[in-house]
Amino acid sequence: ERLNPLPAPHLPSTAKPWGILVTGVGGTGVVTIGALIGMAAHLDGKGVTVLDMTGRAQKGGSVFSHIRIADRPDDLHAVRIAAGEANAVIGGDLIVTASVDALAKMSVGRTHGVVNCAETPTSEFTRNPDWQFPLDKMEAAIVEAVGPSGCDFLDAQNLATKLMGDAIATNLFLLGYAWQKGWVPVSATS
Repeated sequence: ERLNPLPAPHLPSTAKPWGILVTGVGGTGVVTIGALIGMAAHLDGKGVTVLDMTGRAQKGGSVFSHIRIADRPDDLHAVRIAAGEANAVIGGDLIVTASVDALAKMSVGRTHGVVNCAETPTSEFTRNPDWQFPLDKMEAAIVEAVGPSGCDFLDAQNLATKLMGDAIATNLFLLGYAWQKGWVPVSATS
């Protein structure tokens, strides 16, 4: 039986550039999410830039995708999201999203986000078996950056695995969540 499409959320205006920061680790689809949003904006006839910052990341290192969308390409004067100018954050990894680099892009009253709060151990655990995942501290840092109602935390990894059978669907799940909230200004068709 054919599924009914989701109702389109109210999409934000892109009369002024709209910035989306996608955060995560290498090998989990951060770059793919940037490419999907970029192509969707292109198909909608909007101006779009996508800048992937992978640094030395291959599998497991920090990755950022800066996506800027505007009504016209001429309205985009920078590719990278400046300090405090992210309108939305799609956080595939809590540790990367709570990093100084990511927090600097967020601001209270402007930034909305969805962050995967699955506890993914880092290499620190191999050196210190008593290491504790600082979930509360990282969530508090993000809330301070975006305000008390600016971010939704959910175990997207668990949900995506239950729904799709594989954790690789986590970032795409987060994209769908952010789109349904109206934080990704592209049409359902695109």
